[in-house]
Amino acid sequence: MSRVFIIDDDPIHQRIAQIMIAKHRIYDEYVSYTEAEKALEFLNQNAGNKELLPDVILLDLNMPVVDGWDFLQAFEKIVKDFKKEVRIYIVTSSVDDKDKQKSQDFTTVKGFISKPLSPEMIRTTL
Repeated sequence: MSRVFIIDDDPIHQRIAQIMIAKHRIYDEYVSYTEAEKALEFLNQNAGNKELLPDVILLDLNMPVVDGWDFLQAFEKIVKDFKKEVRIYIVTSSVDDKDKQKSQDFTTVKGFISKPLSPEMIRTTL
């Protein structure tokens, strides 16, 4: 069973991703978070349970309170406790090359996807 987490404070972008995932059967299950800290809490609490961990995280960068960069810094500290590999794809409207370069500093980031999402873009995360 494949699972994806969508972490984005914009409910419209979340809903678009959810519809595409469901309609095109890209992942078996998705879980959405509007607050990155809630996703981190879940991941911390379930680090040892690979059934509950996502295969992929689609992460927005620009969010209030805990932004994507803060999430990545915290994630890199807890990922060593995970019982499976979790791949992160940054999904953002940012076109700043500095963001792409900075994302390469994080070993768990496997790609950088520009909004708006398409089914083809989401399929590349499989």
